[in-house]
This record gives sequence, C-alpha cells and structure tokens, in this order.
Amino acid sequence: MSMSVKTDIAKMTRAKWFSGLLAPTRIQATAVRFATLAMIAVAAAAVPGFASVQNLSAVMFSASAIGIAACGLALVTISGKLFMLSIGATTAVSTIVFASLLGYGVPAALAGTVLIGLICGLIQGCLVGFLRANPIISTIAVASIITGIGSWFSAGRTITGDGTSLWLGVGHVLPGIPNQVLVFVAVLLAAEFLLSRTRVGRELQLNGINPVAAEFAGLRTGTAVTAAYCFAGAAASLSGALIASQAAQGNLSLGADLDFSATAAVLVGGVSISGGQGRIYDAATGALFLAIVGNILILKGYAFDTQLMVKGAVVLLSVLAGAALTRNRKK
Repeated sequence: MSMSVKTDIAKMTRAKWFSGLLAPTRIQATAVRFATLAMIAVAAAAVPGFASVQNLSAVMFSASAIGIAACGLALVTISGKLFMLSIGATTAVSTIVFASLLGYGVPAALAGTVLIGLICGLIQGCLVGFLRANPIISTIAVASIITGIGSWFSAGRTITGDGTSLWLGVGHVLPGIPNQVLVFVAVLLAAEFLLSRTRVGRELQLNGINPVAAEFAGLRTGTAVTAAYCFAGAAASLSGALIASQAAQGNLSLGADLDFSATAAVLVGGVSISGGQGRIYDAATGALFLAIVGNILILKGYAFDTQLMVKGAVVLLSVLAGAALTRNRKK
C-alpha cells in the first residue's frame, strides 16, 4: 500500500471520528467530556489543593462506587426501561450482606454479595422483560421488599464484619490510585463488552430504539432486558461491598442515596432517557464529572445543602439539554 493511500485512509478515519463525536446522538456525551477536561484544568489552576495527589485520589475514590452502579444502570436505560429504582436499596442491603459474610474471607463475601444482587436483578428483569410490568413501579416495589428484608435481618443495627477488608476499602494499588478504581475499570470494560460485542447487547440496544420492531423481528427482547437488570443488580451489590469494605460494616443507610447519584451520572453522561442511545463509558464520565463537581464544592467550603442544589441543577440542565437534542433529531 502506497504512502498516499495510507495518508488518505488516516484522514478519512480522523474525519469519521470527529463526525461521530459531533453527531446529534453523541454531542451531549462529547460536550460532557470536554467540560470534564476543562473543569479539571480550571480547578487545577484556581482551586488550592485540587491538583494534589491525595485530592485526585479522593476524586477517583468517590467516583468508583457511583460509577460501578451507573455502569449497570446505563444498560437498563439503554434497553428502554428508564431506570432501576432499587439500586439504593440493593446497595444498602449489600453492605449488610458483605459485613455478615466477611468472616469467610473477602473473596467469599464479595461472591455472596454479588450473587444476592444478581438474584435481585433477575427478579426485576423477569418482571419487566417477560411479564411487561412497569419498570418504575416494579423496581420501587422490589426496593421496598429488599429494604424490609434487610431491616428484618439486621434488626436495624449496624452489622460489623468478623475480619478486615481494608485493602479493598481504602488500599491503593499504586500511590494515588485506589484499588476500587481498578474494580470500577473492570466493571466498565465488562459492561461495554456486553453492550457492544455480544448479541444480547445489540438486542438490548435495538429494543431501546424501537421495542415493537425489535419484537416483530424476533429478537430476544425479554432475555436482553433481563440481562441488563441482572448486571445492574450485581453492579449495585458490588458498590455496596466496596462501601462496606471501608470499615467492615454495613447498615441500611450506607449507599441508600445511590439511586439519585447513579441516575445523575447516567443522565449527565449523555445516555438517552428514551433508550437505545449511549455508551457505558458515557455513564462513567458522568460519574467522574459529578465527583469533580462535588470535590470542588467541598474544597471551596460550600455546605452539604449547597452541594445537593448544585448537583440537582446539573442533572436538570442535562435532562433539558437531552430533550432539546432529541427534538432537533426529530425535525
């Protein structure tokens, strides 16, 4: 192949890459990525302490548990089933399960905790994917059941594990890089592989774009939706295990706010609420974006209520931007 042909191919590849970034279905995700990079650059220059190794490690740490849950939730949203509103309950109960099983060792506690989340996701996936139950009502109802079981099991107490899991909770694989970030990256890659490299993932996307056409074409829509919920349940439980591993303790208040945080990460990252559009790394970017926003507000000394208002406003603006882009695509 001549040098000129190679040059032409390289130019076409770059042009296709740039046009993909600016496509109507990707422009919000692209904007969030550039906004994240710009915010890092500005904060590093203007916010004292932001660029320190300890603070950047804290940012990655805070993004990990939320990002893992957001990766699973993104699959549910892309499948066209809006949200899974039992993530917070699943995460909270998972902290109790992890602490209760810690006496058998960290690997056994992790496996048992993720299995519980997988079962919770499977139940919700069957309800929504095969029995066509409303995803919002179904997941809220399951969240109530999960919370009730957790309250009965723990009697409302904090469960302390018989063992230590500090290497998972607060350990670092390298200076400045928490172990939990590696878990986050592993979940991100697994979810992205499921979505983009498997038949179930393609069926899941097509069901999100047009569920009637997908079913008419004979796609396994029920199986695809159930797979998304299973992954989301397992991811929520894994987030709970990471949270519980920090102090080897679990109770129903830990991770209970993950419903909003994971949903915010998915929406801010650019995953379409109407389904079919978006990537898993969009949700991961959203989690990182929100973690940086929260970190800057903390460093600037803003109170917790102000942080909540700012995060809520960011999510609201993202939803409005997504709705505007959807209208433009339909014109």
